[in-house]
Amino acid sequence: MKRFILAFTLLLWAFSVSAGEPYFCSRPGRTLYYERTDAGSGKLVRTSTWTIGAVNADGADTRVDYTFSLGKPDGSPMYGGPSQMYVLIDRDGTVRMDVGASLKAVISGMFPKAELSSTGEPSLLPSDMQPGDTLPDARAVVTVLGMKYRTEVTQRQVLRRERITVPAGTFECIVVREHKEERGLGRNRTTTAETWYAPGIGYVRHDTYDKNLRLDTSEVLKNY
Repeated sequence: MKRFILAFTLLLWAFSVSAGEPYFCSRPGRTLYYERTDAGSGKLVRTSTWTIGAVNADGADTRVDYTFSLGKPDGSPMYGGPSQMYVLIDRDGTVRMDVGASLKAVISGMFPKAELSSTGEPSLLPSDMQPGDTLPDARAVVTVLGMKYRTEVTQRQVLRRERITVPAGTFECIVVREHKEERGLGRNRTTTAETWYAPGIGYVRHDTYDKNLRLDTSEVLKNY
């Protein structure tokens, strides 16, 4: 009987994913709060808060506006304060994030009077992705005061489905691994990340590994 219940639960979850529920929160007024800690010491590195704003359907897409805030361990804001961002959700549930526009929004907080420009290719999270899938690369270049910040996300692989428990609760997730190169504006690093995405919410855990594949930080959803 227990095996039947487990199989039935997994079947229902698989159906919800195939029905096109996006891996992003689209409930206006919802706030997702995360904490990132150092893997070695367990000390808090930073916090991040995503507050969902307006959700508007326009043709085949739904635009979700949100406020993104990064905080230092002492509670003070990073990079000049909150940034206004958005994602687009296709009719089939695929989430499309303009990486360049998001980076531009954050960097503009550091250079509020400077003119910025961004180019690149969006990061895609299909609602029907399955273990073994390869996802498209994502790239962005942000230019400010003659300086360029480049980020490239490659080797994006869907690893597995997994039930995971974090402070905010227990979630049925799909896990994605990706390689990231960042260059410019005092931030030059190479990392690999594994991220647990829950339908209707977005990521609930994000582990970052350094260039030697040692766990560096772990970020989890504390409440939403």
